[in-house]
Amino acid sequence: MVAHHCFILLLHSILPVNFMMIESTNQISPAYYSSRTFPHSFVKTVNTLKTYNEREIQFCEKEITILTNPVQTYNDTKGRDKVFDKFDTKVQDIICTLSLIVKTKLEYLTNILDGLRSGGALEVAMDKLTVLKAEAGIMVLLFQSGKVKAGKWFWSYFFKILAIIEYESNKHFFGETLMEEEELQSGIISFIKNCKVEKYLPKKITESDLVSKNPNVPKDIVKYLHKTVLGYYYSFGMNFLKIFHFYLKPFWTEFKLFFGKITGLIVEWLPTIRRHVDEVNKTKEYIENGQWISKPFGHLSYHELVNQIIAVRMYAYLWVMLVIFNREMPKMDVNRIDVVYNKTKEAIEMVQEFMPHTDTFFSDVIAAFHYAMHEDLKNFDSIISRISVRVKDILVELNGRNSNGSDWISIDTNEEFSDDMKEPFLHEFGNNFNLLRINLMPLNYALVLSFLAEGK
Repeated sequence: MVAHHCFILLLHSILPVNFMMIESTNQISPAYYSSRTFPHSFVKTVNTLKTYNEREIQFCEKEITILTNPVQTYNDTKGRDKVFDKFDTKVQDIICTLSLIVKTKLEYLTNILDGLRSGGALEVAMDKLTVLKAEAGIMVLLFQSGKVKAGKWFWSYFFKILAIIEYESNKHFFGETLMEEEELQSGIISFIKNCKVEKYLPKKITESDLVSKNPNVPKDIVKYLHKTVLGYYYSFGMNFLKIFHFYLKPFWTEFKLFFGKITGLIVEWLPTIRRHVDEVNKTKEYIENGQWISKPFGHLSYHELVNQIIAVRMYAYLWVMLVIFNREMPKMDVNRIDVVYNKTKEAIEMVQEFMPHTDTFFSDVIAAFHYAMHEDLKNFDSIISRISVRVKDILVELNGRNSNGSDWISIDTNEEFSDDMKEPFLHEFGNNFNLLRINLMPLNYALVLSFLAEGK
């Protein structure tokens, strides 16, 4: 249980977006209220790692400050994109070097599998498999923290390690060419080829020569990653993962948190509940038949469904919250507004990990909310309108068109929203998503989103 608490703390250390008040100027716009940042520990990790790139990419203190600190004034936005582009380049550079490491370890993993097929004892190979799993797991967390794709081939490699660790249960699903499947082999070959085209790797040196003549590069990378927060993150969370976590088994029987009542709203969930049951059955069959071993991305429809359900709940809560604010803000003094704003910000910051970093609508509406609170406190009508349209559109995607032409959701206007309701409502908002997070332990939802993004 202590490990799980540490894991939750580590979860909060890699949130990628800050929403905060910035210095008011006549040039401020809502967009400046959301600024991308990375934790200092992650920036240090990226800056420290040495790669096979002949042109080393390093960051000075000023660049590190930009990467780790949110925007405070309009001047802070100048040159910011250039620094973040450079950082993304360095992360891609690291992935290219890791691809060579994985290709080398793939041959090693093949030898382990051949030994098991020849009658070797799994216990003898378990120590080696555990090391391979840890290395691959920490790399997954590196990709997740950088908000980048590694490629389907990498996840295929990682999942095969998980499958071989449970060899007796899965051996009947291993084809003769398990390590030569197209998604894995063609994927890694194409990836390395592109790394050479982009000049992350030297063109004139073979991969085997590059690794054999520079053995300290992979050793140092793996050794350093184990010492970072990613290493602790793996030890306290990802180390305990089973394959069913990646296919969201903790949510298979979750109805209350997905379809429970939201104060102030009436939502028709029945068609989505039926879809949920159907998708769970498909997912169970997919796992039981071992299809995940050769095709990790062969079944992602359940991930998509869960992602949409969570998005509806997120936006629905924001919708009600802003309706309450619209009614009560004019009656409140400055101090009370400040207290409510801070509690609201805490709730939003807690739930943002459930939204994909590619969901620009989420960051846009939250930035608009912060802007309205500090720059143009009139009402939230325009934000409410945008959110209500978004919620209704997602519910149509989930439920289909309503036969009578009505919406699947509506504000419960019979309930009087009072100032006393704000804090209990914010508690309900945050608690719903906190329970979702707890139910997913040891897997964090950001990792699920990372897996889902790879499949698209």
